[in-house]
Amino acid sequence: MSVGVVVPGISSTIILMLLGVYETYLTSISLLNFEVLIPMGIGLICGSLIFMKFIKFLLNKYYTKTFYSIIGFTIGSIFVLIPNITSGFEIFISTLSIILGLFISYYFDKFSTN
Repeated sequence: MSVGVVVPGISSTIILMLLGVYETYLTSISLLNFEVLIPMGIGLICGSLIFMKFIKFLLNKYYTKTFYSIIGFTIGSIFVLIPNITSGFEIFISTLSIILGLFISYYFDKFSTN
C-alpha cells in the first residue's frame, strides 16, 4: 500500500484489491476498527519511509531510468480505469507500458550522454 503513496501511477486501492484485503480495509474504516487500522497505518508510514529512501537512491543513481520507469507505471495505470477490460489484457498492457518506459529511459539516457 505504501508504494501507492510514494510512486505516482500505482494505486493503493488496486494493491489492496490484488492482496484481497480491500473489503476488510473499507469495513474497518466504516466501523473504526482500530485493530486493523493501526497496523495498516504503521505499515503505511514505515513502508512509505523505506520506499521514499529507495526512490531517492534510485533517482540519485539512475535518474533517467527511474523517471521513465515511473512514467511507464503511470501510463500502465490508465488502463485500470477503463471499464470492461479483462485482467489478462490489463496485465499485458501494463507490462508493455513498463517495458516501453524502460526502453525510453535507456534510449534517452544514451541520447543525453552523447
